Amino acid sequence: MNTLKFVIFGFLFSLLFPPYFITPLAFVIFPYICYFFENKAKQYSKLKIFLYIFSFGFAFFLSFLFWIKEPFFVFDETKNYFYFSFLLILILSLIFTILFFTIYNLIGFINIVFLIPLIFVIFEYIISNLIYGFPWITFSLIISNLDFLSLIFKHFGTLVTSYLVLQIFCLPYLFIRNRYFSFEMRYIILVLLLPLISIYLIHILFFNHHTFIKTIKFELFQLNYEANFKKKNSEERMIEIVDKINESNSDVLIFAENNFPFIINDTSIKKIKDILKKNQTVIIGGTKKENNKYYNTLINIESENTQSFDKKILVPFGEFLPFRNYFKFMENISGMNDYSIGTKKRLIHLNKQLSYIPVICYEIIFYSKLVNKINYNSDFIVNITNDIWFGTLRGPYQHFYLTKIRAAELNKIILRVSNNGISAIINQNGKILKKTELNKYDHLIVNIDINKNNSFYSTHFILKIYLFLNFILLTLIYYRKNNEF
Repeated sequence: MNTLKFVIFGFLFSLLFPPYFITPLAFVIFPYICYFFENKAKQYSKLKIFLYIFSFGFAFFLSFLFWIKEPFFVFDETKNYFYFSFLLILILSLIFTILFFTIYNLIGFINIVFLIPLIFVIFEYIISNLIYGFPWITFSLIISNLDFLSLIFKHFGTLVTSYLVLQIFCLPYLFIRNRYFSFEMRYIILVLLLPLISIYLIHILFFNHHTFIKTIKFELFQLNYEANFKKKNSEERMIEIVDKINESNSDVLIFAENNFPFIINDTSIKKIKDILKKNQTVIIGGTKKENNKYYNTLINIESENTQSFDKKILVPFGEFLPFRNYFKFMENISGMNDYSIGTKKRLIHLNKQLSYIPVICYEIIFYSKLVNKINYNSDFIVNITNDIWFGTLRGPYQHFYLTKIRAAELNKIILRVSNNGISAIINQNGKILKKTELNKYDHLIVNIDINKNNSFYSTHFILKIYLFLNFILLTLIYYRKNNEF
């Protein structure tokens, strides 16, 4: 019976995330988890507890990541191997279970209301940094649709935001039991509420004023090309792209990842250069071949200059094939040749004395690898992607809302162009100014005031240390108080 409960709660937990956002469920799920592990868990064997945790985790990841099977169905040759996608779900479930089980048994003396969010956030941190890293799963996504909470992302980053969100979901359990209630409420007021209120006031007073640079007219093209297209269509696609450029009077035109229909070379680029209007820029993604190596490239074309950025964070089994000799059947997805990792700096300068951070596809989820000392002062972010591989269920929406979080977290306007959607203009506070629908042929035009906005990524570290030290202090006080009885 308990196994079924945890399976149900795991599935319901997945409904808190995009595109559903059924947040009230959390105020049932987490108080129950707190209640069970404080009052009931000791009645069962460790094996059963392990099973209950695994049931919760597996149900959650199965529902949350069910879309990862979609790339296998793009080609007939791979559709019979879709079950390999569930290996990731199984691995994540085991990591979550082992981590939860170990922490609960080692430091179970910590107040359960604070311990449960801590376990989830430690899991988020580990999978975001383990081996290749998979920061797709962040519990901050639960509030990514709420613009008025974006200041938390801006000043604390996703990891601390995840903790704060889960902590709030656990609070109703404090009203169920009375032990240490006054102590816990004082902690919540002093350690959680006061910093959040202070951050909000400081932001309004000191960070809500911007230095205006200039207004740029952007045009974003969502061409909705199919994933499996024939080479004979390349000329038709090039004609369409050239027509779009000819018809536009925008300053910056942005197309999606791999919209450029040929291998990028000087001849094909010249076709675009020849039709550009004065001070006009075209940004488009394509494949580049250089020294017998292939790169997933964003190319920035201006009449007098061409710059490019080669993708640095490649998708395993999508853009390169680990252990290729053992996974030959996957070559229909990844191709016969692996893409190579780019080495160029993540920064492109426009002819308008502006600069932006180029981001290709799911690189946008790797927060710590996007901003550095070189591009810290850039004016905006361009994220080109092709989400057609993600299907029509959760995948494209999760990817989109992760991008929305990054806009607030990095304090940068993001111009997101997806081949099939969702394309959008998101301001530096994480607010969507305009967006398209999924799998629609569409385009967006918007005039954006470019302001000088530095990233807040350096402040995130300080605030994380602050909260960590407070948590350690709370643990010591609670442990001492607990031993007095």
